[in-house]
Amino acid sequence: MAESNSKKKEDLRIKRTYRLLSQALLSLLLEKSFEEIFVTDICERAMVHRTTFYKHFEDKYHLLDFCVKELVSNFEEGEPHLNSISSMKDYYMGLIRKSLEYMAANKELLMTGILRAGNNSVFPMLHRSVSNLIETKLLDNERLGYHHKIPCSIIAQFYSGALLSAAIWWLENDMPITIDEMVHFISILINEKGYVVKK
Repeated sequence: MAESNSKKKEDLRIKRTYRLLSQALLSLLLEKSFEEIFVTDICERAMVHRTTFYKHFEDKYHLLDFCVKELVSNFEEGEPHLNSISSMKDYYMGLIRKSLEYMAANKELLMTGILRAGNNSVFPMLHRSVSNLIETKLLDNERLGYHHKIPCSIIAQFYSGALLSAAIWWLENDMPITIDEMVHFISILINEKGYVVKK
């Protein structure tokens, strides 16, 4: 029992450390480009010792990768019904809506911090995380009896790039159309029957 409580306390400490470091990095991104941020800056902002940082992360790129993965995974966790949706297209539409809502609510962070000039490391990591999320869902659907005419990795790369580009265009142009309209237009572009059939 004592060992179990000790393990829980350690887990909570790790989660707190991850949260502090992630928040520190995101707040620093509002002030300067990712390339200008050093591990020392992150540790000072988070009030976490450098030794602790390196116990959990290899470098600032590893922390950034963690932040992006957490951001993407939180979309699903924040909408539990997404995991119970049987239609692939409905799943993606729900995920896209949730992503656009997040972008609208966090426009300053995204435009000033993540998408600003000089943050050459951010977009590839975001693209990779979104692509991995899509590919995982496609592979899950294959286990449910769907067959894809195109390899899942290619589908995931194609759609992650297209969706990210469309979402960034929407944000950079001050959201010229509503979220409902964006979801509707993307829904038209994503024709599920074009690449998947039920066995």
